[in-house]
Amino acid sequence: MKKSTSHSMIKSLLVCVAILGVGQVSVLAADGKIEFSNKDEKDSKAISLTDKQSFQATVELPGKSKADLEKVVKNVTWKLSREKGEQDPKVFPYQYLGGDLEKWKTFPIALEEEVTYPAVPFFKDIKTTVDNDKITLTFNTEYMYGVNGIDGRARPQIRNSILDYTGEYELEMVEDKEVLASTTVEVKPYEHYHLYKGLDDSLVEYAKIANEKGIYAEVKEFGKSAQGRPMQALFVADSKKTIENYQKMNEEAMKDPKKVLDEIEGGKKDYRVPILYNNIHSDENPGVDAVMEFTKEFVNNADGEIPYRTVKDLTEDGKKQVEKEKEDRGIKWSELITDKGVTGVGYIRDGVKSEEHPDDPDAAANLSEGQLKKFYNIENTTANVKDMLEDVFFILVPSENVDAHALNVRTNGNGFDLNRDNTYQIQPETQAMTQLIAEWNPVNLYEIHGFYNQFQVEPTSPTHDPNVEYDLFIQNSVKQGEAFGATAIVNNDSINSFQMPLRDYLKKTEKGGFEWDPFDGMSTSYTPQYSYLHGTLAYTVELPYGNEDATQAAKYGLLNNGKYVGERKKDFYGNQLKVWIRGVENVDADEIRPYYVSQKDEIGKEADVFREKHEENNNFFPEYYVIPTDPEHQRNRQATSDLVTYLLRNDVKVDELNKETKIGKATYPKGTIVVDMKQPKRNMANAALYDNIVIENWTSLYSEPLTAFADLRGFSMDVITTKDAFKKEELTAIEEYKPLTSEVTGEGDNLVLKNNSIHAIQAVNELVKGKEKVGLIDSGDYAGNFAISEAEFNKVKDKYILQAVKVKEAPKSNEIKKSPKIYIPGKEEPFMVKDGTKDEKFGMDGYFNRLNTSLNWDFFAFEKQMNFDLVDKVEDADVIVGNQPLSEAEEKAVKDGKPYIALGAYASDSVKNLDLGFEFERDENFDYDALTTVEYVDDSIITANYKNDKDNIMYGFGGNMITKTPKDAKVLVKTTKDDLIEGFMSGDHIKKYKGSTQVVELKNDKVDVLVFANSITNKAHQQDDYRYVSNALFAMEQGDKVDPKEQRQSTGNRAIIYVIAGLVIIGGIGYFKKRNSGETAEKTADTTTTTEKVVEEVKEETKEEVKSEDIEEAKETSEEDKKE
Repeated sequence: MKKSTSHSMIKSLLVCVAILGVGQVSVLAADGKIEFSNKDEKDSKAISLTDKQSFQATVELPGKSKADLEKVVKNVTWKLSREKGEQDPKVFPYQYLGGDLEKWKTFPIALEEEVTYPAVPFFKDIKTTVDNDKITLTFNTEYMYGVNGIDGRARPQIRNSILDYTGEYELEMVEDKEVLASTTVEVKPYEHYHLYKGLDDSLVEYAKIANEKGIYAEVKEFGKSAQGRPMQALFVADSKKTIENYQKMNEEAMKDPKKVLDEIEGGKKDYRVPILYNNIHSDENPGVDAVMEFTKEFVNNADGEIPYRTVKDLTEDGKKQVEKEKEDRGIKWSELITDKGVTGVGYIRDGVKSEEHPDDPDAAANLSEGQLKKFYNIENTTANVKDMLEDVFFILVPSENVDAHALNVRTNGNGFDLNRDNTYQIQPETQAMTQLIAEWNPVNLYEIHGFYNQFQVEPTSPTHDPNVEYDLFIQNSVKQGEAFGATAIVNNDSINSFQMPLRDYLKKTEKGGFEWDPFDGMSTSYTPQYSYLHGTLAYTVELPYGNEDATQAAKYGLLNNGKYVGERKKDFYGNQLKVWIRGVENVDADEIRPYYVSQKDEIGKEADVFREKHEENNNFFPEYYVIPTDPEHQRNRQATSDLVTYLLRNDVKVDELNKETKIGKATYPKGTIVVDMKQPKRNMANAALYDNIVIENWTSLYSEPLTAFADLRGFSMDVITTKDAFKKEELTAIEEYKPLTSEVTGEGDNLVLKNNSIHAIQAVNELVKGKEKVGLIDSGDYAGNFAISEAEFNKVKDKYILQAVKVKEAPKSNEIKKSPKIYIPGKEEPFMVKDGTKDEKFGMDGYFNRLNTSLNWDFFAFEKQMNFDLVDKVEDADVIVGNQPLSEAEEKAVKDGKPYIALGAYASDSVKNLDLGFEFERDENFDYDALTTVEYVDDSIITANYKNDKDNIMYGFGGNMITKTPKDAKVLVKTTKDDLIEGFMSGDHIKKYKGSTQVVELKNDKVDVLVFANSITNKAHQQDDYRYVSNALFAMEQGDKVDPKEQRQSTGNRAIIYVIAGLVIIGGIGYFKKRNSGETAEKTADTTTTTEKVVEEVKEETKEEVKSEDIEEAKETSEEDKKE
């Protein structure tokens, strides 16, 4: 990016004086300077989209008289323009190029029906004056969007348009179309907003500055995004040796955390601990900018101190005000935190009503300096950088989600919300980020988000994931959260209050009692909650606005936090080591149980729900997880292989048996995977592998907490609760893992490819697309699997992890003629249109589609995970599949006979609109989910392999049920009356959900519809359920049933013809004239006559192109068949 300059030289050209029609004098321009400045005494000269500002531009013209300059002024115009925008025009084709200052308009916004901000001049009070030998321009700005920040107000209009405006422009003084002076001026959302394109260069520059000032900094690439962009972290420490020493200490701690704890408590170690700062949602812009500004401030002052303010404590007036507002606003503090150093700092609003959110009594308050000093003892302090680095070092990831940052959106390049993927790790960004956390084990993590009206600083409210050693974290969490907020609110102008879920969300009900209004930590798919599994004390901060004040608030909160952790590093690292010690000893600490409260805050009331103990070892944690790898005992070797890679990436120790071992009645072969729970990262392993819990007494959760990898990914696993079931000498640690490979078992001349994994689906699609012959077995023990030749299997076995079995008797199958082309509904128009205009488009191509995560799960699952081809037009598709509602045109296509597979609650609305006789019931908030057992009612190829494999577990997000079906429909799947395995549902809804209909097929002469009440592609994690849909898709493309002995392999694209006793097969489809009426072809002894006659009849019937060489090949084949 070019650097803005404060001036540029006026063209040193003498413009000749000429007398025009009425005697007007043109300008005489000499060398001079132009200076552009902010009249509000701010360092930045950028024009903000979210602030009202005053600017001036001055041009010096020495040697000119005031009279001459006054004549010049009459002819001068001012322009702010650019030749092109800074974004890719293919993605942002409507970028604003500017023009005359008078012509700039604000962006029209409709916040609500009664609150609108129409387009008005963006620049106002534009004046050009003469002062001695200077020409001076002054002007003021409006809010570009009518509001003072980027937040939830008019979210899509603002967030999707700021890159149309952001960038460098030329401010020009023009006379008669000639530019007399110009300077470069930046326009951006606020002063310290950072575009993606300069981010990596800035990190390199910061590292250079740090090293020049005597500390150590290094940029490390720790991953690649979905679209291939580098993911960068900046490490900042006092020296490189600090980093190396920490890595050694970290290795020691993984081997013997008790020894390291004893050493630090005994003062025997000189050590520094890591703190990680991160942003994951790039359109929550201050999250990026605060980390960048903290970094810049830190390295620029590496040889000195950084001054700032903080709240030392509350005044007596402040203490009284906190109690008054707690009473007035109907909250109380849980007894679980009253002894944890809670003060209430930041809760005070003193009756101030938010201008931005006047109807929200909790919205962040803009307090006066007098109010702040009345309630808080504010002190001026400093952070000495080198002193701080004697205790801590920093891992700074200002932009984890780089694909999103490049476009100012929330989701990554695949359209996923990465902050719901940290445990699942489907996306490359979360794989990289979680590996960074698992490898470096920061003692503390802050992830900066937006936008909550109240300015929210964690720790979270209950509930808490049971795999988190919560009693250790809460020792510091309230005090640390308050320290962050106490600094943030006094280092910016307008955001002067904050709330904390664990402190402030226990609220009075209408009945007079108190209940939690959850902002919970139950799901470990958020980065901070995931980090807890590694012993990291971690927080999400939700800023109220995207503007300069929010950036400064977070920046100084992060700065003070480094000092806070450094002064207490022994507590932080000590508690982390205690988490690992509990893991190594597999201790289920009773100290944690009081924190599993009911929603009414009854202490320990739900400990037996959240931390139910296994009977044999009296422990929430088992002793081992055992995952077979041999095909006889493992139903999905691909998922098993992926799991081992996953566990190792997350720093979990994984062993394999080096000999056959018997445990109870089970015999495990050599090579079986064993996860011994006696290890530092026990909590991480258990979070992925345990069956989860059923929560039915809470009204809401922020996101479903489901993991249950064995059930959702579909691999076989045993849970062992016998202590010391395996001897140490029987286990060999896996240091470097070599993924499993394809396996063939059994004996015989025929091969069955097991339909047990997404690799199997991918392989079949690859073969069928390549015109190879694959059959779908529709009966017998192998129904739902694939008939395949050994030659075809060999073409894909090295690319995928497949399981096949040889059988003596060839199962009958129907050839899969093609891989169906899928149309996924739900896409919206590619561009938004400005309010109040008919067709004035703006923003990025496909903005809403990029944000629609459930739509993108479908795209990802069907195309990238299952290898189906997708089409953009419904008329080009063989089938419609998806979880989004149908448009009118798409509904018409279904009514006209286009096959439709509806997935989940959103799609059920469209099924109902089709008036086919379906009725549904669901949780309208879409909060519920359930993992439960099912029964297969009517036989179907769709469920055949699940039924044969006794795989009777299915997941559903949304709590959806089919309550009424058409008379001619087939019910394929119903839930059983068993208790749920995992779920979040009210008790009443669970009663309805048990025994409910989940999958129904309706085929008649009008429609072909397959309806799933449950989800199928939720977060691309429920992969074991994909095969229900892929089975249906392959079944749609079956040819006529052909005995395997009579099949021949297709080659090329031309129609291959076989004649077998009068049966003509063209392109793999069999035709037998009048067979159903009992007649057979005559003159079968005359092969040539019969072949030609039948072929001609088939040609006429099918309109199939048949070439002469096809007929000749068919004759030869028929002769061979006759001999056989």
